Amino acid sequence: MLARVARRLGIVRAKVTGGEPLLRSDIVEICSALSKYLETSVTTNGYYLSEYAPKLAEAGLHHINVSLPALDRERYRAVTGVDGLDRVVRGIEVARDVGLKPMTINVVLLRGYNDRDIERFIDFASRNEARLRFIEFEPIGVSAETFARLYLPADTVIERIRGRVVAERTRSLHNRPVYILDTGIEIEIVKWFGNPRFCYGCDRVRITPRGEIRVCIALPDSVDASKCFERLDEECLEKAIVRANELRRPFYTYPRE
Repeated sequence: MLARVARRLGIVRAKVTGGEPLLRSDIVEICSALSKYLETSVTTNGYYLSEYAPKLAEAGLHHINVSLPALDRERYRAVTGVDGLDRVVRGIEVARDVGLKPMTINVVLLRGYNDRDIERFIDFASRNEARLRFIEFEPIGVSAETFARLYLPADTVIERIRGRVVAERTRSLHNRPVYILDTGIEIEIVKWFGNPRFCYGCDRVRITPRGEIRVCIALPDSVDASKCFERLDEECLEKAIVRANELRRPFYTYPRE
């Protein structure tokens, strides 16, 4: 139902995120249903990817994003609390081999954990025929002290790769800059902190597990569509999505108390 309604409203892409979506026993069925109407991707931490990648590829999943905070085993454990780097690397290799492309490796920049490994991430992504996305750390759900300690500006990455850039473009979503290096690898920068242009290019609609429709993860505005899902009411859901979009506003213009 959701995919049909989204398509009628002109939405062409869907992303299944979490939490960790591969913890769901029905994730393959979900992706199969979405893929019939929408270009569908999954964002995963990769821990169960080696098991699910072949099934997801068969279900018609279009591409996959894998979060990878570190390439050093101990630093990976320090960030995630799990000794899972080897499993994630294996999952990325399996996803590559079964043709889940384009694959994107997401790296949230964390000072002291991965700021010394920019070149290693580039080499790793190149070997696995993946795109690379560096994402600024978000001050959401963490203390101001923690954010100040871990925040690393994305400009740090741009300066590190500048000498290898052979072409640049801007992705319409969030006005994200994309740099193509001399090896052909694409590096996308998600630089949202203090960046009004980021909100200006946002057209996302989010459905929460509770059936709320939100257009911004950082703002409280939402539309409750839970009854639409309970009744399998497509007209109700369509109106709810339209209403949610009417609430859209740039994060930086939201009134502060």
